[in-house]
Amino acid sequence: MINLSISALILSGGLSSRMGEEKRLIHYHNKTQEQYLFDLLKPYCSEVYVSINQHQTTDLPHIQDLDLPIKSPILGIISAFEHNPNTAWLVVACDMPFIVEKTIMFLLQHRNPEKFATAFENPEAFFPEPLLTIYEPKVYQNLQNAINQGKKSPMKVLQNLDIELIKDFDFQWIKNINTVEERTIIQRF
Repeated sequence: MINLSISALILSGGLSSRMGEEKRLIHYHNKTQEQYLFDLLKPYCSEVYVSINQHQTTDLPHIQDLDLPIKSPILGIISAFEHNPNTAWLVVACDMPFIVEKTIMFLLQHRNPEKFATAFENPEAFFPEPLLTIYEPKVYQNLQNAINQGKKSPMKVLQNLDIELIKDFDFQWIKNINTVEERTIIQRF
């Protein structure tokens, strides 16, 4: 089942300021979200890493964010490409607790390596969801150019490229949980 041409990156380097605690360490599946996603991705990718910032530590294989004056998920993505520019990166945000095995299989089945990326389309705003996406190696230069121009939105990078956009899927998969209130609501069910 392992796809040797894809590595996985769990984006965990954010400040989690609205949540008040590190989102990667929250338990939604009887383990930390970081460990849950690591275990979920391991059977499908040649390598799995956790993206961490300069102040975090983890016992899992990780890639520390580059020391750049950017506070955005693009920093984790570009750091992964600096680590290995020759692999595709399946990027998953740690604050998406509804990602399950079916999600990963669905994304991999719809992958189009001829495009710059394969992403789900956000059904509310009609933009590519950059935090649950397969980034192909050829997108690396576009990400670097964006950072060099002071742009920090991976979504805007994807909007300007030829990508595979998945429109028919379970929209719950791309829901992220950013606040204590949102977390309380989903933990009731």
